[in-house]
Amino acid sequence: MAGAAAVFPRLSLPAHSEAEKAAFAWAPFSLGALASGMGLALGLALLPAVAGGGRVGVDYWWTRDLYHLRLQADGLSLPAALAICALGLLVHLHLVGLRAAERSHQRAALLLAAQGSAMGAVLAADLMAVVFFLGLTVLCLWGLAATSAPREAERLLTAGYLGGLLVLAGALVMWQRADSTSVQDLPLLLLSAEPRTLGLIAALMLLGFLPFVSGFPAHGWLASLAPRSHSLALIPATLLLVVGATLVLRLLPGSLMLATAPGFARLSLVLGLVGLWWGALRAWFATELGWLAVWLTVAQAGQLLLAVSSSASPVASGPAMQAAGLHLLAAPPAVLAVWWASSAVAARTGTDALAGLSGLWRRAPASGLALLAGGLSLAGFPPLVGFQVQRLLVSGLVDQSRPVLAAAVVLADVLLAVAVVSAFRRAFLRGEPPPPVRPAPVWLSVQLAALIAVLLALGVWASATARWGELVSNAITLAPP
Repeated sequence: MAGAAAVFPRLSLPAHSEAEKAAFAWAPFSLGALASGMGLALGLALLPAVAGGGRVGVDYWWTRDLYHLRLQADGLSLPAALAICALGLLVHLHLVGLRAAERSHQRAALLLAAQGSAMGAVLAADLMAVVFFLGLTVLCLWGLAATSAPREAERLLTAGYLGGLLVLAGALVMWQRADSTSVQDLPLLLLSAEPRTLGLIAALMLLGFLPFVSGFPAHGWLASLAPRSHSLALIPATLLLVVGATLVLRLLPGSLMLATAPGFARLSLVLGLVGLWWGALRAWFATELGWLAVWLTVAQAGQLLLAVSSSASPVASGPAMQAAGLHLLAAPPAVLAVWWASSAVAARTGTDALAGLSGLWRRAPASGLALLAGGLSLAGFPPLVGFQVQRLLVSGLVDQSRPVLAAAVVLADVLLAVAVVSAFRRAFLRGEPPPPVRPAPVWLSVQLAALIAVLLALGVWASATARWGELVSNAITLAPP
């Protein structure tokens, strides 16, 4: 349907009654939520099979001689697929609760296609297949953004394909040196490749995956989408955060690669510090809730790269590796909460500019709590789930005798927390008369409350969260037999 509408702009599906017209506004998103729920149920059914370090693999022959497509669920890719299904389910339900003007049937179809392509990228056991599915993901997200912001969508397409070319170059170098692009064969390459070759492959893949990790450093597409449509910007912000984080963590098979790749840890460290502090400082000066969400998202890319850098150190500690794996669980729901809050406020008041907002606490308490919970979780404050990631990251840096770097992370977290609290105070607690606020659908408030409960529950039940981090870190560090 979305493809037909793009190819034939005059194509329309007239409604035969007012009831049919009303149903058509939300029915495609309900179908997308159902499909996401089915994927979530399938992933949960497979989870016991990989929880003990096993794998579930599927092989497809496209033709006898053309290509052998391998998909594999393990302790890293399956949790990532579960996160994509869960986030997709939440986004579909969120769009159901917004005004009809914020929805269109093309968005539902393209969002579902983007989810499926992203799952293909994280489950692919071959780097060439990863590049293929990444291309499909970016194409679907470009079409999604182009439905209402065509000029801004071009930035997303450009950044995505430039990154994809770098990943493809790394895969081709690996193919040339090892006669294989299989992720399973990567640890064997680590033991036999020249250091220069290893460093080149790692650097190309890291720089290629960066545009998919929260839009950093090519954050222009994310920042350009935010002022146009919050509901559009939240989708690539959360979806690509999961995909990019998974693919960056894929660079850690056997824990041999990063420790022996020349300059990889230093490159990750520099990019991580730049991303974290650039996001924190820009969040400090944000004048709109959408911009605050943008820079909080960019800062999370820096957090991930710092965890990857500390994991890449020759003296890497267990907490650093667990922080990198746990980031995959903790960051996406917190980012989604901040984007949801800004989207809900903009939909109900017509603006998200902090200068035009005040006194919203009585009219939109769920949005305020979602902003606080998501933002403070990203800043690493207890009892939210982000605290577990920050605790592991800081303790890992201290174990490596890098107290200055640990202090830089803590100080950036303080800046992020102050930015979030300041935005909350100005929009929700300021004593000036509030702007006109449209009534909120009950379903939208229920979603926000459920997401807040998830962030609190994951933080309070630290033992369950730690087991997830151990599952992911074990999948990263254990080389295939």
